[in-house]
Amino acid sequence: MNEALRILDRLLKKRGYSIKRHPQYNLLPLKNFNNLEAQKKVYESFSSNKDFECDNTDKIEIYLRTCINEKRTRGIHSELTKVSLEEHLIRCIHSLVLAVNHAADNGLKISLVIFDDRSDQDVLDKLNQLCDKLKCEWLIKTTKETGQGASLHEHFAYAKDREALIYFCEDDYLHVSSAISEMVYFYRKVYKETGSHILIHPQEHELIYSQYYYPSYILRGENRRWRTISNATHTFLTHSNVVKQYWQYFENTKYVGIKEKRHLGSEKKTTNYLFNHIPGFSPIPAVAVHLQSEESLPPFFDWKPLWEQSK
Repeated sequence: MNEALRILDRLLKKRGYSIKRHPQYNLLPLKNFNNLEAQKKVYESFSSNKDFECDNTDKIEIYLRTCINEKRTRGIHSELTKVSLEEHLIRCIHSLVLAVNHAADNGLKISLVIFDDRSDQDVLDKLNQLCDKLKCEWLIKTTKETGQGASLHEHFAYAKDREALIYFCEDDYLHVSSAISEMVYFYRKVYKETGSHILIHPQEHELIYSQYYYPSYILRGENRRWRTISNATHTFLTHSNVVKQYWQYFENTKYVGIKEKRHLGSEKKTTNYLFNHIPGFSPIPAVAVHLQSEESLPPFFDWKPLWEQSK
């Protein structure tokens, strides 16, 4: 942008307008930013008129946490899919394998690490069989300590010095085949325009329509829209530099699952603080579904055909 356009841009911003190159996203400022720090951060990120290099987004690593054993699954059937919890989780993991392969087929440099918390041997055999179908490098690691918080903390800590995009995922998310590719491409586009790392949660939650009510920007992507968010679970895609820079927001995830201190490990007390520093987005429609309960499903999403494809 030349100097004349920069001066005109500054003048127009006072009236709520902004000059952008045609293919770039153009966000108008919200009139009142009180208690809306996350949305203010989004606007500030997009107010730059520079194009940024995004070399450190070339590599993508998927970190999947699993724990499928008799203690967790015995006699339990999913209320959504009506199959045993073991089959339910294995099919969700299969959908992630298909999404990873789709990303690899589209030229993304990708790998998968499974952080396994003492799954039964027959389940580990099934996981190995699934991973044998992968078109990328993969590894199954037994977590150092058992417990939900311990594995959560370990896979976040593992990411700190990786210099890569990291998708942190739980074993009960059902993915569309293009999930990884679409999140990565959108991430790179935003990073190129803003120079800011972001956080992507793969689905909206019903609560965004019933409890939070914060205003959102909605951007048009190639295949879907992307909505700014200020709340997410511990399943999300971001960059390892974000984990390293804001480690104080990840440290207490070790308390998840510990009755006396679990409130300290909740998203509200940990990773949701990231939205005060970097923009957050979720896709519409979803690219993955938290297939845990009716309440955890994204609104207006028919997950059943996707479930049948994951057999």
